[in-house]
Amino acid sequence: MKKSFIILFTLLMSCAYVNAQEFTTHEYRSVAPEDMDEYIKREVVYWSKFAESEMKKGNLTYWAVLQRVGGEHQLNEPNILRINTFVDIDKEVNWNSITGLFPKMKFKDMDARAISKTTDKIFLRDLGNHIQPENVIPEKDFKYVRINYHNMKDIWWHLNFEAEHVKPFFKEAMDNGKTSIKGWGNALILSPKSDEFRCKTYSYDFFSTLKDALGPNDFPDMDFPEDFYEEYSKNYVGEKNVRIYKVIKFIDVNEIVKD
Repeated sequence: MKKSFIILFTLLMSCAYVNAQEFTTHEYRSVAPEDMDEYIKREVVYWSKFAESEMKKGNLTYWAVLQRVGGEHQLNEPNILRINTFVDIDKEVNWNSITGLFPKMKFKDMDARAISKTTDKIFLRDLGNHIQPENVIPEKDFKYVRINYHNMKDIWWHLNFEAEHVKPFFKEAMDNGKTSIKGWGNALILSPKSDEFRCKTYSYDFFSTLKDALGPNDFPDMDFPEDFYEEYSKNYVGEKNVRIYKVIKFIDVNEIVKD
């Protein structure tokens, strides 16, 4: 992935958004092929348990580790995406305290960063736009995710369009079983900014199979309204930056019970 992006958050969003926002980080990491199995083991065995413990403490609401599938420049671009959503971005999480959960383990033997290289770190802010139909079982249906980074002329028009048009259309399609998408959401990119990558928002689409994630038609049984994306396309700059990932492991605060 090319270097990163930004837009400063403004007061133009509604108070509902302001009161309910959380901060999310996307950490892109490069892991050598010979270290990939060990890296994934450390994330799944140790760090997922740490994330769950932090959620019970009220510090995190979401954690995930994703492995990139296919794409160009595979030797030079990161192949792991680590996601953390913080309740309070100014409250530092003590990552070293993982040793308290695994007292028989040395930190160096659990440290996933020791066998990877962080290449990019993106800060995002949640806007409350997420869809997860009631009939979806995340552990079964969230196997692959398509990450989309967007650039546009008018960011607020774009976000309003997604909230008022895209979200309800996707929800109707999901509720009626007329799309291969199992979950959708978006967020505002806060930092960093780069002349090489000017994206201002991101969205994601969950799928249960790689075939569905690859497309090309996410809505095979549903017709789009005429000219649905006409104004949307006029506001868009360039092409979407799209990556597909296999979901290795995720922890959602809504799926666990606090002590």
